[in-house]
Amino acid sequence: MNERRTQMQKVVPPRLLVPYLSGKRTVISGYVYRVQDCARLTTPRTLFLGLDLSFEGSELSADVPELYVMRWYARDVDTYAVPYGPHMGGDWSDAPPFAGNGFTTSREHVVPQFHTAPMPIPAGAEIVHVSGEGERPFAVYDGLTWRPAA
Repeated sequence: MNERRTQMQKVVPPRLLVPYLSGKRTVISGYVYRVQDCARLTTPRTLFLGLDLSFEGSELSADVPELYVMRWYARDVDTYAVPYGPHMGGDWSDAPPFAGNGFTTSREHVVPQFHTAPMPIPAGAEIVHVSGEGERPFAVYDGLTWRPAA
């Protein structure tokens, strides 16, 4: 059986890394992206610029030396909405850099944007460490707890 599964991702805000790893935070929520749409976003800087991480209150900057990204495979039970604003026939509104057209506001990268209400972290999710040298596996979720990546 050749089942094509969609892998999703979300940058983990620095203040939430320890709560995730310690099991105090057990949900994924907010803006998320398909990994396939982010293939060219391979450094902390390109992720910052491509995924609209410059919002008011963001803990990150374009010069951040490293990021942690959570990745998981979308499941049938998950709900992902395209956040369309009123100008696109939708009812979403959010503070800038939200564009409301289903994409991030990046001028260099075309990245479709999705939103999810709080959902449990699926078993098999992983956290990847991204730096200027590339990415490396950091932790894997077994359904109950995060374990260091092999």
